[in-house]
Amino acid sequence: MTRTLTAIAVLCLTCPAIAAQQNSRKKVERTFNRFIVAFNNLDWDTFRSALADDVTLFNPDIPEAPNLGRLDGRQRVEESFKAVFAASRRQSNGPPYLHIVPKNVRVQMLGDSAIVTFEFDRDGNSFGRRTFVFHRGVHGWKIAHIHASNVVRH
Repeated sequence: MTRTLTAIAVLCLTCPAIAAQQNSRKKVERTFNRFIVAFNNLDWDTFRSALADDVTLFNPDIPEAPNLGRLDGRQRVEESFKAVFAASRRQSNGPPYLHIVPKNVRVQMLGDSAIVTFEFDRDGNSFGRRTFVFHRGVHGWKIAHIHASNVVRH
């Protein structure tokens, strides 16, 4: 009987925590999906609204990336993406201008932070790998870091 009561007590205490984590995961997934749609459509206002003020970025090795070192802060990250947006508008009719279709998406919840990793097919027999670190703050889930790399298939 004591074990049963203990099990019930544990369930009562952990169920709200599990539900809260599932709710947070869904919010991160929605924020991530909204960001990808905005990026594909080059919707600047929606795109930039997903970024934290102290966001950092490692660009992939692409011609549109003006800097391959780590970029710190909203201003530098936005300047980099503005160059990517401008080049993408010149290279394609749209929207959508880009065709990023995330595959193998994984969301790892870490309290008030989340890591989202995914891959996507690129032209030229290559694929992209991305890691987004989200953090929950006063204004909801924001992207605190983006790490981007591209790999050529052999």
